[in-house]
This record gives sequence, structure tokens and C-alpha cells, in this order.
Amino acid sequence: MNSDQNNSRLPARRNSDDVQIQPETDAQAVMGFLPKTGTIDEDQRIPIAREEGYDPLAVKLALEPSASSASDKLRLFIFVIVAAALVFFLFPFDRFFKPAPRDLGPMSIGGPILEESLTPANIRQKPWLKVLVEIDRLYFQEGKLTDAIRLAESELGKLTEKDRERWQKVYYRYWELLADAGQVHVLKTSTRSYLSAFPENPFANYYFARAFLTAADRIRSFSPDTKTAYRQEATNVARQIDRAGSALDARRKHPDTRKDKLAVLTDLYQKLRLEQSKLYVLIWKLGGYEEDEHPDVVYRDKALDICESEELTDMREAKALRATIYTHILDRWYWFEGRQIIQSHQKKRRDLQNQLETLVRELKDAEKL
Repeated sequence: MNSDQNNSRLPARRNSDDVQIQPETDAQAVMGFLPKTGTIDEDQRIPIAREEGYDPLAVKLALEPSASSASDKLRLFIFVIVAAALVFFLFPFDRFFKPAPRDLGPMSIGGPILEESLTPANIRQKPWLKVLVEIDRLYFQEGKLTDAIRLAESELGKLTEKDRERWQKVYYRYWELLADAGQVHVLKTSTRSYLSAFPENPFANYYFARAFLTAADRIRSFSPDTKTAYRQEATNVARQIDRAGSALDARRKHPDTRKDKLAVLTDLYQKLRLEQSKLYVLIWKLGGYEEDEHPDVVYRDKALDICESEELTDMREAKALRATIYTHILDRWYWFEGRQIIQSHQKKRRDLQNQLETLVRELKDAEKL
């Protein structure tokens, strides 16, 4: 290899004063390693880039530091503020943290009936008492829920039609056990059978409504036929509860009602009406949570009227149901809508949002107590 060929392998020297090229070693030549060079000043980069054929505009953009003007920064700031305001307005924080409805718990006839109550006189007057004591012993003392249910079913299956009313407290405990065991369909069948003979019984209406609502809640997707059937049954159950609630309210208002009995009747009335309001919400749901002038909003408003009634207004579960209803309304309230008619009154979105926030605060405060 001659000297001219060796020289052609070396990069051309742009400026001998500024760029110092170190002679390469044999190993560096084999690997194609370029020796270190000195820095090139900015005023020398442009001629070099032009000689290499780079576009002058590209060279200018590459050398100039990127900087935004004051007007560009102002426009970006305004855009961010407007975007944040739209997100805050269209997607309020509380909409994604909805208060969950709370279970009322069992409508119980009270604590366990103790064996001390099994006096000879009581057994003669109340033949069902011995069975109830045995059921309560299995459930409350020994924790044998299945055995208690089996015993109740065995004893109730022996009754004649005329004995059913006398054994009502055994029925009540049986329904309570079925609810605790989650046997929804058995509970629904038993209470439906009892209601055929005693349609205004508050316990039977309560547990039937509870079983019906639980069964409906487990259905994730309603077919048109199923939706129609559940809607019709929910309407019938709500009407039946309305009659039972009216009869119960009359007993509460009777002047001869004792104060201790009045407290029990009030508790029954509250829980029964709350189940009725849940049925109205289910009917509204099955119709697609319609609003404004749609006929289904009457059920939504009936549920709100019950929850805001004097007997239920301070009830925690009623507040939770109101909050759920308000949340569904706000979820379907488009940003461009001004007012909606709710309970025969025109309301603004902001007013309803404030009511929801108040209910959420009250529920949180109640949890701390």
C-alpha cells in the first residue's frame, strides 16, 4: 500500500490551528476508530455544513435555540386553564365516588327467646313457643343455621291454614334465618304463600320485598320479557306494601297504642316504606332511568317523597337512597341542560349537586359516630 492510499484514509483537516488529529494506531485503523478531535466553534460549523451539502434553513434551525414567545406561553396557559375547567365541570369528583346503599339488616322479632319462658302456662297458651325456643337455641347458642332452618320448615309444614296466624312469630324467625342464609328464592316462595292469606302482614311484605329486590339485583342483564315481568311484579308489590303501610300507620296513630309498642310499630313502618321506595327505584331503573317529562319519573319522585317524609328524613338508609337517586339524575344530566323538573319543582344542576354533597357529608359524619 503506497503513501497516497494511506493518506486517503485520514479525514481532511479543516483548520490545522483548531483541529488536532492524533495519528492512529494499527488497532484503531483496523476497527475504523476515529481519533478524538477538538471542538468546532459555531461560526465554523455553518461553512462546514454547507460544504457537506446541508440545507441552509436546516442549519439555521439546528443552531438557533428553541424558545417560545410570550404570546405562545400565554396561549398555552389559557388553553390549560380552559381544559381544566371543562374537566372539572363535566367530570365532577363526587360522581366517581358514589355512596353505596346500606343494608337495613334483618327485620327481627327481637333477640333469642330463652328457655326460662317455657312455663307450663305459656306452653298451653302458646304451643308454638317451644318450637321457637328450640330454633333460637340452635341458631343463637350453637350457631347451627342450617339445622334451625330445617327444624322451622319441619314444624311449619305440619300446620293447617287456621294455625298459620297463631304461629306467625315462628314464621318471622324462619324468614329472618332464610335472609341470613341468603336463600332468596325459598324466602320469596314462603312469604308469597303467607301473603296470599294475610296480604297486609308487615313482616311478610318486608321480607318478600327484600327477597324480590335481592333477586332482581343479581340479574346483570334483563331481557325485554324479564324486564316487563319484574316491572309488573315490582308495581304490584309496591301497591301491596302501600296497603300494609297504611294499616300499620293506623295502628301507630291509635290512642290506645302503648309507647313501647309504638316504637316497634314505627320501626316496622320505616323499614317497610324504605323497601317500597327501593321498589320504585327499581321500576325507574327498569325503564332506563328516564327523566324530565317521561312517565317513569313519577316512580323516582315517589321514592324521593318517601325518603324525605317526616318518618324517614333522618334515617341513614333513606339518606343513602336519596344520594343514589341524585347520583343517577346527575349522571344523565347533560352539561348544556339548564333545569330539570324533580318532584314537581324546577331545579338547577348546581342545586342538586349541593344537595348530594350535603347528603354525602352527613353519611360520612354518621359513620364516625
